[in-house]
Amino acid sequence: MTFYNKHKGETCLIIGVGPNLKLTPPEWFNCPSFGVNTLYKYPNYAPTYYVGVDERLRLEDGTQILERYPHVQKFFPTPEWDALQGENIYRFKHHAGGGLKVAGYSANDKDALKNGILYYRIMDAVFQIAWHMGFTTMLMIGVQHKPYDAQDSDRQHFWGLDEKAVSNQPFDWWFEGYRHFVSVMNGVKVLNISPETYVPETIIPRDDWRKYAKVIA
Repeated sequence: MTFYNKHKGETCLIIGVGPNLKLTPPEWFNCPSFGVNTLYKYPNYAPTYYVGVDERLRLEDGTQILERYPHVQKFFPTPEWDALQGENIYRFKHHAGGGLKVAGYSANDKDALKNGILYYRIMDAVFQIAWHMGFTTMLMIGVQHKPYDAQDSDRQHFWGLDEKAVSNQPFDWWFEGYRHFVSVMNGVKVLNISPETYVPETIIPRDDWRKYAKVIA
């Protein structure tokens, strides 16, 4: 199956799992969507696509992801996630080069998913898959990145506290990936429409989610 330019010129929704997701429920938007990480815990909603890359996610949540999203097209890296088998899985190669830059490389190339994409964090992978599919506007919700405080804000998600996560981690790699792909995805507009977000507008441009929501409860 090929996904190259499947959604050429369209708008997509990229759904993070921050606690601010409750302020912009994904069901309020009707464009194709990408879910990540523990979004499967969000009730009564399934994204158009799902992406997972972290080893801890595969080990601790893999079975639940497959059970919750049997009909969702799921993108997992090979060989890291090969042990997880199920329905509607598409495997993309994790580029062995490391970093985010390779001379002559673009995730927008026709065979990029087969040849390999570069990423540090989950959103790096989502950006490239969406770019490969031809999306030209990427709206982000559930993206908070609140600095650490006494309430363990950096470990909070829409479903509660991730007690196993390492607290007070620097956001450098997240922000490096955001900044890099916002700048290199030619012809693509990335907008952070998350309320109560702490990502600097100089890294991801912001906009008002009300301009894009189709249904507001």
